[in-house]
Amino acid sequence: MSLEEIMSQMPFADHLDIEVTEAVDGRATATLTLNDFHSSVPGRSIAHGGVAYALADTVGGAAVISLHYTATPTIDMRMDYLAPATTDLVAEAEVVRDGGSVAVADVTVSDTEGTDVATARGTYKTSGAADETAWGAGGRGSLPGRNGGGEKDE
Repeated sequence: MSLEEIMSQMPFADHLDIEVTEAVDGRATATLTLNDFHSSVPGRSIAHGGVAYALADTVGGAAVISLHYTATPTIDMRMDYLAPATTDLVAEAEVVRDGGSVAVADVTVSDTEGTDVATARGTYKTSGAADETAWGAGGRGSLPGRNGGGEKDE
């Protein structure tokens, strides 16, 4: 299973219809098809701010995970909302700092017409103490598919 498939099948991402379409080398892209249940205004198609936030957090995490292939819980995310989201969304993330135990990713969320909807900067925990993942001791949280994390797909 690819990292994109793993990320898209996370229960929360699946619930919101977030699809991670690419996650490699510290970059990731994800899409979200806007539906009625995403709206914050009854009878109108205007995404709740939490929808853009969840999309940004998911794609930022995917970018970081593409470098570590292990769980990378969010420590903090700052988001600026620039325009209402009224159509399908696309988010792009790039890791701008990958330190010893923390990584930082910048994210842009746009609609399918090219309007920037939001920008974000997320900070993610990338490791624990020696021989631990960010979630604690043992292999829990490691993902398949890359040397150094979980079982390698071959």
